[in-house]
Amino acid sequence: MENGREQFPEPTPDTYNWPEPETPPAVPDPVPEADPKVEFVWSTDTSSPASFSPLGRADATGVTIERKAPLSLRLGRLARDLTETLILALLIFLAVRATVQNFRVEGSSMEPSLHDGQYLLINKAIYFKVNLGFLDFLPFFDSGDDPYQYIFRAPRRGDVVVFRFPSQPTRDFIKRIVAEPGETVEIKEGLLYIDGRVLKEPYINGPMHYDFGPVTVPPKHYFVLGDNRNNSYDSHSWGMLSEEHIIGQAWISYLPFSSFGLVSNPDIDPLGSDEPATPEPTVAPEAAP
Repeated sequence: MENGREQFPEPTPDTYNWPEPETPPAVPDPVPEADPKVEFVWSTDTSSPASFSPLGRADATGVTIERKAPLSLRLGRLARDLTETLILALLIFLAVRATVQNFRVEGSSMEPSLHDGQYLLINKAIYFKVNLGFLDFLPFFDSGDDPYQYIFRAPRRGDVVVFRFPSQPTRDFIKRIVAEPGETVEIKEGLLYIDGRVLKEPYINGPMHYDFGPVTVPPKHYFVLGDNRNNSYDSHSWGMLSEEHIIGQAWISYLPFSSFGLVSNPDIDPLGSDEPATPEPTVAPEAAP
């Protein structure tokens, strides 16, 4: 003790167990903001570089096999799409064929309305019929004796129709309807009479040089004549045309281009008794084929 004070030894670094200073946590570097002028392009190439293979040889082979699967899937989808397209095209073709048919005029029996070699489109849908017998179970419906009814309308006078020739169904003829079922037809003095009334026909090639009838058209039959009356093989020669032989109505002329347009199918009614019954001016008939 010196001067009344107790003496202590000088402290050394080992005298106290000082805690070591803690290392401050690392502060992450700030993420740089994206430059709005930089465009990022995502690559769709999933293949690895040629010099890089994270898998062994066996695993790499497995990856190659799996990458062939999408190609086969695409081929399968392509085959399915082609099949659907072909089926759709076939259905469209059958639908068009069922409603429209082309026809070539042969001979001069329809002069001056139609000419030899002229090509037409025939509207088959206009005379479609449907069997309404399946509705007979309804208490308020009766299909009658003939359940087959026309969807749009029946053939009528003035229609130019294409039909299978009754005596030779493999041949198609084209004529104009002049009398409907139940009507009486008579041809005399160059004029056509329907139920005793003169039928005015501006489309013919001159008055008729023959007489016919009177004859009543039976049910479901029509009386047809060519517009070139004196050079036409038609109902005045071979009889009435059954509706079951009618294919369709002449609709559009498309060849030659000079004749392009709708075929004339006028709705003509017989004239009244007060109309003059004078023959049309005679036109020199063309030679029949």
